[in-house]
Amino acid sequence: MMLRPTRATHSARGGSAGGPAGVPWSLAMAERWREVLGGHSQSAGMLEKLGRSLAESTAASYGHHWQRFVRWCEDEPDQPCPLPAATATVMRWVEDITRGGRVKESSLQPYLSGLNKVHEDLDFELPATGTLLRSYRKGLARTQLSHGRETERTYLPPPVVERAMLWALARAQRGLRMTQSDRAHLRACVCVTFTFVFFARGGTGSQLLSSHVRRGANGITITLEHEKGRATAKRARAIVIPTGAIPGLEDLLALWERVRGEVPPSAPYYWLPSDGAGALPSTFVDAQVKLVLALLRVTPPTGETWSGHSLRKGAASGAAARGVGLDRICYVGGWSVHGKAVHLYVDPTCPDSPACRRFFGWLRPTT
Repeated sequence: MMLRPTRATHSARGGSAGGPAGVPWSLAMAERWREVLGGHSQSAGMLEKLGRSLAESTAASYGHHWQRFVRWCEDEPDQPCPLPAATATVMRWVEDITRGGRVKESSLQPYLSGLNKVHEDLDFELPATGTLLRSYRKGLARTQLSHGRETERTYLPPPVVERAMLWALARAQRGLRMTQSDRAHLRACVCVTFTFVFFARGGTGSQLLSSHVRRGANGITITLEHEKGRATAKRARAIVIPTGAIPGLEDLLALWERVRGEVPPSAPYYWLPSDGAGALPSTFVDAQVKLVLALLRVTPPTGETWSGHSLRKGAASGAAARGVGLDRICYVGGWSVHGKAVHLYVDPTCPDSPACRRFFGWLRPTT
């Protein structure tokens, strides 16, 4: 059933009071679907499920882009209708937000997906799609490239991660009397190393909790409760790194946990008192990579950049260089063995090294 088109209301701008939990436009969803769903005992539960169709981080991102689009429509002299929006209106908005290279075409999809999701949830036709918009995006990409290409995010070489690990382990010889700067550097080295060894995304590493890391007789067990694309899975994935598999890793984590001190199971694994309460930001791992690079005085080659995502690329590339099979790389990294995504992370030119043997030698079959 196609519902009656209307201009954006206050509830569509954001806020969920009185509507289903989850997406920022949940109140608008409740208003639009209440008549269709009826006043049954099950209606509130159905509306709640509708509002929880997206992961929290995705809902927040889409909500931010949607509110930005609504404000833009309100500020334009002719005040174009944001809900339902015309494709031409979306293109006008994109033209403004990409002016001067502020938003790259390659980063544009979440902005458009946010608009489409709001329209989809309210049963309107999707405005950020179609031949005209696709052609516009191609032209936008070519225009932006004429002003120079972006730096390429490449893999972080395994020897750099090993240097960070060894720096941290050397701190143990100086005892646990550390300055605030020492603790910050130690945390950065531990975060970069640990995120690297299980091929994690930066966002996954940022959301790692104390309860997610357990050291026992069988090794180190890591629960990946906040893994991208698996929010609706019945069980979180768990990876076990056997005892002694990665020389120095158990000592590294034990050192960090002694320096950090006891924290509640629900606290971030990399928590320090200076962080205050709450979760660490999604950009936390990116910041730790920058801190480690500054500490080690290492810079990427000209035209390249290293970020939290470079850890995932570096792990996949380093494991492949060591001769680890693609099935095991996919298992640890959470890629589909039948998909193409993993090949975007494996750089076949990455050389084998002692660091690759340290971190990934255990993944090779012993026979």
